Amino acid sequence: MKKIELHWKNALRNPDWIAGLVLAILFWAARYWLVGGFGLYEDDLTIVPSAASMSFGEVLKYIWVYITHLYGHARPLSDSFIYLFSNLGWRLGGLRGIYGLGFLLTLANILLFYALIRRASNPSLAFLAGLAYCLYSADTTQAFLTHSLGVQPSIILLLLAAHAYLSRKKWLAYVLAFVILFSYETPFLVFVAVPLLQRKWDRKLLKEFVLHALILAAMLGAVYLLRTAVGEGRVAGLSGKEILSIPLQQVINGSRVSVTRYFRLAIQVAQRLLQNQTQALPVLVAFVALLVVMAVKVNREFTNGIVSAFSQIRLRPGNFHIPTEFVQLGQLLVCGLVMVAAAYPLTFTTQAFAVRGRESRVHLAAVLGNALLMGILLYAGFALAKRLRISWVASLVWAAWLALLVGYGFEIQADYQKAWQFQKDFWRELVQTAPDAGENTVILVEPGGLQDSVQIDANTWNVPRVLPQLFEMPVGWENPPRVYRLREQWREYLAASETEFLVDDRTVTAPPSLYGKFPAGDVIFIETASGNFVRHEGPLTVGGMTYELRPAAEPVLPQLPHTLLYGLLMK
Repeated sequence: MKKIELHWKNALRNPDWIAGLVLAILFWAARYWLVGGFGLYEDDLTIVPSAASMSFGEVLKYIWVYITHLYGHARPLSDSFIYLFSNLGWRLGGLRGIYGLGFLLTLANILLFYALIRRASNPSLAFLAGLAYCLYSADTTQAFLTHSLGVQPSIILLLLAAHAYLSRKKWLAYVLAFVILFSYETPFLVFVAVPLLQRKWDRKLLKEFVLHALILAAMLGAVYLLRTAVGEGRVAGLSGKEILSIPLQQVINGSRVSVTRYFRLAIQVAQRLLQNQTQALPVLVAFVALLVVMAVKVNREFTNGIVSAFSQIRLRPGNFHIPTEFVQLGQLLVCGLVMVAAAYPLTFTTQAFAVRGRESRVHLAAVLGNALLMGILLYAGFALAKRLRISWVASLVWAAWLALLVGYGFEIQADYQKAWQFQKDFWRELVQTAPDAGENTVILVEPGGLQDSVQIDANTWNVPRVLPQLFEMPVGWENPPRVYRLREQWREYLAASETEFLVDDRTVTAPPSLYGKFPAGDVIFIETASGNFVRHEGPLTVGGMTYELRPAAEPVLPQLPHTLLYGLLMK
């Protein structure tokens, strides 16, 4: 018993354990504090309920087929992870259990990153970089289940590969890195910077780096040929010029956007606090907590070597000397810049200017480089403040800056809550307004009174797939009822002929596979401009033509069995 108690006391005194605990609490506060109000969004709506409804054996069988057939744009592991973790999380604790696993996956990345930077530098810099990792907000999708379950494992693979490489287990490192290309591929090229984390830079490292880059290029080329052979459209449709020009543009734009996001967001949150103090409490609590962390942990454990190294700097001709501490810091700076740049060449489908919502995933892989760069900034600033004997100033400034980023995290979380409530309200009203929707029915929703969210979509492109997920549709129905949200300019393009409506990218927000022309007699038209759902009774005039819509009939939907998603959205 005494030995166990002694082990616990040693663990609690271990600075790495304390660092891990602080990082876990900070990340939970910044991304999961309001998780009780989170739900399913966009891709989640059609993947997570399906996975949660399967038996574990069915999930394993599904994953096997998915991988062996190279489904999912020839990167089958991403969706496979979503199915696996959704099923396990649901068994552990329903929707909250799934979110719990999503949190743990990203937390694993944070702790692995902390351990990686600690190997390359010292605990103080690693901890400050870990804080920056927790509050990285160029990518706002950390809590989005499709990403936390299906995308974050790619970062885990990258960090495990990095640790293996620094441990001189290069064969394992390259295997892990290669697997990234079959998961979510954008983090793959960040691995090119890993040799630069070694403390000693010399000609031998240069040769090692060149060989390392060539090996990664060969891997990438092999997967490119594989994807081309299987007809993966995201690759096969690109011209040679686009394959060269798009990555360069993404590197330039993405690097600029993600690096400056730390500063721009802090300023924006500060401005909003001055105008509207609704998020003042989380920022204030975070400031006090971070101030204590800076004063008690960072200040006490800070390495004195770099502080004393200031007096060793010599910049005169004939008497030039840069202390080792600053040289190593400069090496890490270069490594961080390479990591940031390497995060963008494989981001072909999303513009690097995106900073909100699901599209901000374009910055996903840049988290390692950005966190390292911000960690260096925090570390160097603290070192200078200690040199000037004003470390309390650094503690105040850094705590305030990071607390503002926590405030932005609460804004993201609040938007996730609103988006879930918007979806609940939408589907409850829709089922009440169009209970007679049956086979071949098309429901068009005019968007005038719909509310939208910023950080995650609510009731947009995935709406047509939801109604068939709420009820168990009869086996004989070839075309289950579909719901489409109309675009603002729908009146200009909706008329396809005298008897048909046109559903495409000009009239609705929906996946292209669900576009088409539909008889007006199968269409239910719902108006929302008043703030409530109102079924349009009688003819509808569009483009100078008058259409007879589907008349009200006996209820169909209330007679159908409910699904797992129904229990989440409708109750």
